[in-house]
Amino acid sequence: MANIAREGNEIVLKLSTGERIMAMHRDVRVPLSAVKSVHAVDEPIRRIQGLKPRNSKVWGGYWPGWFAYGAFFDGAVRRLLFAAVNGRKPRGLEITLDGAKYTRLILSLDHPDAAKTALTD
Repeated sequence: MANIAREGNEIVLKLSTGERIMAMHRDVRVPLSAVKSVHAVDEPIRRIQGLKPRNSKVWGGYWPGWFAYGAFFDGAVRRLLFAAVNGRKPRGLEITLDGAKYTRLILSLDHPDAAKTALTD
């Protein structure tokens, strides 16, 4: 399962080996200065449903309602969000970014409130 931590002046989304394979991506690093907001959310998989995988090629894995790992278009404008979401996990985090490669990070976590506190303090 994905894990998020604060390392110096960065937020690091650490993916397990299986998640790296499905996302076709290594760990995601974002400057702390790019973070606009961090919210604990219910049913993070619902924040992904309806989005299309990047271009016609799949950059990551997506099965509606089950999982989403990788980069996806965030709305009509060509902005990207990164997801590490397991549909069986009821809670997660949504991190809104400004000035980073991705506009949002959405992930499933066992303890999103504790992770939010660790990232924002």
